[in-house]
Amino acid sequence: MKIDLWNEKIVLGVTGGYSTHPWKASGISFDSRSIKDGDLFVAIAAKRDGHDFVKDAFEKGAAAAMVSFIPENIDKKKYPLLIVKEVKSALKKLAIYARKRSNAKFIGITGTAGKTSTKNIAHLIFEDYGKTHSSAKSFNNILGCSITLTTAPLDAKYVIVEIGTNNLGEVSELSKLVKPHYVIITEVSVGHLEGLKSLKNILREKASICDGQRYNGFALIPSDTKTYADLQKEVKSLGSRPISFGKRNSPNYKIINSRVNSNGSQASILLPNGKKISFSLSTFGEHHVRNATSIIALLCLMNLKLERSIPILSRWSPSQGRGERLDINFYKSGKRVRFTLLDESYNANPASINSALDTLIKIEQFEEEKIENIKKKNRRIAVLGDMLELGKDETREHLKIKNLKALENIDVIHCVGVRMAKLFNSLPEEKRGFSTKTADEMCDIIVKLIKNRDIISVKGSFSMNMKHIILGLKSLQGRNF
Repeated sequence: MKIDLWNEKIVLGVTGGYSTHPWKASGISFDSRSIKDGDLFVAIAAKRDGHDFVKDAFEKGAAAAMVSFIPENIDKKKYPLLIVKEVKSALKKLAIYARKRSNAKFIGITGTAGKTSTKNIAHLIFEDYGKTHSSAKSFNNILGCSITLTTAPLDAKYVIVEIGTNNLGEVSELSKLVKPHYVIITEVSVGHLEGLKSLKNILREKASICDGQRYNGFALIPSDTKTYADLQKEVKSLGSRPISFGKRNSPNYKIINSRVNSNGSQASILLPNGKKISFSLSTFGEHHVRNATSIIALLCLMNLKLERSIPILSRWSPSQGRGERLDINFYKSGKRVRFTLLDESYNANPASINSALDTLIKIEQFEEEKIENIKKKNRRIAVLGDMLELGKDETREHLKIKNLKALENIDVIHCVGVRMAKLFNSLPEEKRGFSTKTADEMCDIIVKLIKNRDIISVKGSFSMNMKHIILGLKSLQGRNF
């Protein structure tokens, strides 16, 4: 049964607007395409004005709509409208109110990479202890965080909020809105340089997630980053208590053993009390091990039982575009072709490219083929799309990929986009595959080149549409050529 989160009396008191009819809402949404029955639709004016979709929202079951003016195709006598001066500002006021009324423990997560996966791991773990609410998809800007807060169930025990940034000051603003009891910084490295300008600024921006935290609250930080010492100092200067996780620089929660095989990832962690615990993930990659370690550290700080939570970790799997593994079979001239696809297509920056390539060279393929094919070598193939928002450093950051140690064990590298074309031209000739301007062009090429037992990783910034390559490769499943 749906529980009402909002009604016109509460919202009018918070926003100062006026309503055409009484109403109650069990949720809030700004997207008329995914509106749920009983939601309050907020008509955000962005690239497309939400006021143009108010009628669509009502037809799909919206309980009311928050608008700054009455759309021409809406009869105010028929539809419940909450009319405010400015919709975004009103939504933020509701978010502030929602945070004040909640008795949940709030966890804020930021970082150059790994935010969404860490949030999803945390959600899976914490829902075993009580009602848990978290950011949908990658809703991590002011609009997304406001929606997360305003849709939190009144009886939620834990609320996990992903906090992102493109420009200086955004993380601090969102932290002050969310007021997290605990924070996790997953990674501090180059990303969004167009807005953040330098690694020093990135460090300060990520650390500013502590701005909204209570004094001496725990802030989990990665020890493996090159900026670890500076990050530790910055977090302390903001009044939070840094607790580290990782492999290097003597972290509080130390990964002492990790490996990747055909079944996923396994790791052991040395806890501050000297005890060792081990866990398994059904997914692949050292970066996922680090993300899981941050959650294990958080559980310890919150005095929750590791023996209860560790088995749950093995149930987590990454979402589409964030490390999902797919084993695909098709037939060519009567012979079966079986290959492994690593879908890293959602987004890319230098750190996540490094993690994806590291996973590509470490992953093992089909367990049942190990013995019979022990002498056969998998081709490991990387399909890399442009990394965007790197500002004046974009050429240098793309060219630096050629120096990554993982490339020694990658057989073929295909490149998509004008930025990756510069990397392509700098690669050893024997590693070059094809270079295209678009993902669609690459898709047409790569589906014809697949050989049995290939392992293919696809990675690139969201706007490069690398998902088109994923869809093309997935479409081969079961086909006969």
